Amino acid sequence: MLILLVIATLQIGFVYRALLKEADEVFDAQLKQAAQALVLTAPTQSTALVSPEAGKAEELDLLIRERGSSGELHSTVDGVFPEQVPLGFADLHTSLGEIRVFTARRADRDVSVGQRLAARRELAREIAFSALWPLLFLAVAGLLLLYLIVRSVLAPVTELERQIGRRDPGALTPIVDPGLPLEMSPLLVATNGLLERLSKALEHQRRFLADAAHELRTPIAAIGLQNTLVARADSDQERQLALEAQGAGIRRASALVDQLMRLSRLETADAPLQVAELDLMSEILGLVDLHRSESEAKHISIDLTGTAGSVHADAGLLSAVIGNLMGNAVRHCPPGSKVVIEAAVRDASIVVTVDDNGPGIPEGDLPAMLRPFHRSAASGTPGSGLGLAIAQAACERAGWTLNLSRSPLGGLRASVQLGTGNA
Repeated sequence: MLILLVIATLQIGFVYRALLKEADEVFDAQLKQAAQALVLTAPTQSTALVSPEAGKAEELDLLIRERGSSGELHSTVDGVFPEQVPLGFADLHTSLGEIRVFTARRADRDVSVGQRLAARRELAREIAFSALWPLLFLAVAGLLLLYLIVRSVLAPVTELERQIGRRDPGALTPIVDPGLPLEMSPLLVATNGLLERLSKALEHQRRFLADAAHELRTPIAAIGLQNTLVARADSDQERQLALEAQGAGIRRASALVDQLMRLSRLETADAPLQVAELDLMSEILGLVDLHRSESEAKHISIDLTGTAGSVHADAGLLSAVIGNLMGNAVRHCPPGSKVVIEAAVRDASIVVTVDDNGPGIPEGDLPAMLRPFHRSAASGTPGSGLGLAIAQAACERAGWTLNLSRSPLGGLRASVQLGTGNA
């Protein structure tokens, strides 16, 4: 509205100046026509026709002077015109003030017709103001109408502001559209989408905290019980056994906390990935070495095959995915089992597959196995239920795809589709 007000003011100013100019041109045309008409009349008759009472002049009266062939002067107002007046238009300083004069000549006779400039300008301003009043009215009416329209259009925005202001901090339900203008509807859609994502994230966080508290309760209770057994031990041998059991419980609790922290970091990380070209087979061999003591204790063989060469990936995420899949297979396979890891190039992508011949997972339980703390009843092996969840979170962070299916070996197959690499 401020811009429109400035534009309207400039427009009115330009129109006012144009009207003044037009009025001057009309008055000049009047002077010229009068002089050209009077120069054609009989000598000494023009003054009598225009102003019968010589020596008097009203504001807008025409001031006329004639010069005949004999040099004699006749004027409607004595002593106004100088001796010499140039032909055409001229502005003269006289006893009546500034006057505008037009002089016409025919043969040896000339006629000068003048008019007071002050009177002309006053009349021009009156004409201009008379013409501008409708424009001023329309400008003010237009601004008022614009204000009312904008206020009406933005009324839903005010209602939206009230809705958001009355909301509780925990209210993440979609905002009801109060009839926003078409241009603002995408903003409301985006806001509701954000609220939906926040609601899902908070629900996931609440569920995660509840599950974590539940999972931590058992090892903490076990440690408390084992501490009681240490205090009640009657012999050094009983005390030693109780301390060993207590140490194992502490290690399990510590491992669970480490996994919880790792999963939390993967799900909330926003730092850029440290992508580099890695030798995939060397990375997997390093992870095999980390699980060698556990696999040898259960007499589980880990075979590595494949033709994949290098891959562009974040080393930490790659370790989180392959390491957890390998550890999950070793942990849940019975003694004497076999784990096969294959890294191959398929359809221009590198796919790492981990197969085992353990008990496997029923088809109906496979989708749920990627959620935290979910364990299959068929495994029969204690655990935190975080290994596959950590691998899934790392895959989502890196943009990879993790699939679970039944292995040709009889157990579980976990395959990860990485980015492109070199064979």
